Amino acid sequence: MAEGSIARTLRVLEAVCDHGPQTLKALSERTALAPPTLLRILRLMADEGYVAQEADRTWRGTMLVWRLGCAVNASVGIFGVAREHTDRLTAKLDETAVYAVYEQGAVTYAAHSEPIKPVRAHVRLGQRYGLLAVSTGQAVLAQLDWSYAERAIEEQAAADDKRDPSQVAQKLADIRANGYASGPGVRWPELWGCAAPVFDATGVVVGALGVSIPTARIDNIRDGVIEAVLAEAELMSQRLGRPAPIREA
Repeated sequence: MAEGSIARTLRVLEAVCDHGPQTLKALSERTALAPPTLLRILRLMADEGYVAQEADRTWRGTMLVWRLGCAVNASVGIFGVAREHTDRLTAKLDETAVYAVYEQGAVTYAAHSEPIKPVRAHVRLGQRYGLLAVSTGQAVLAQLDWSYAERAIEEQAAADDKRDPSQVAQKLADIRANGYASGPGVRWPELWGCAAPVFDATGVVVGALGVSIPTARIDNIRDGVIEAVLAEAELMSQRLGRPAPIREA
């Protein structure tokens, strides 16, 4: 890991933004930086408007970071397309739909749509997850080389999620064969998720489109949900330039 001053600053900014308000001690443990060094970096970023210290002495990212993130999301051009497809899934299924962008070994929620009803899954835009932690990440991971899966397994093990690598390998093989990931959430077992990968014009996986549904009501709608997610992900891939699949007569 690079240890120059710019690299340290960016590491601190990522830690502050990814994990919410944190104390100096918590940030020091997360970034492996000594408190005096960390405090100097935080104060410099605060002077520039990127972070702020709360009354309880925790540090958080500011709306400047959010504005920059939104600008990047808009500049990529995929946000508007993704939102159309999450809107269509929500209209069809009356459930929460999400598009997660794949980048740097993780997925980040970039677009979502929610139904208007009291009991529904809720997702937070900008939230970043490891590839094994959520169904969208698993849908992406199944399309990648096994070395990515090994890295994801190591990251999950460090977070006390010690899944058997052979079971992970079988699950990813099933996802790749079926074209989608589904099942109760790892983080939220009360939610059932289904996601399918989205590809660009070169055939490279760029993210995943999916839905998140309270487990209690999935039994009667499972097949319809899977069919809708697969269809919508395929349409989104085609809009990004991937050729339509050739179907046998």
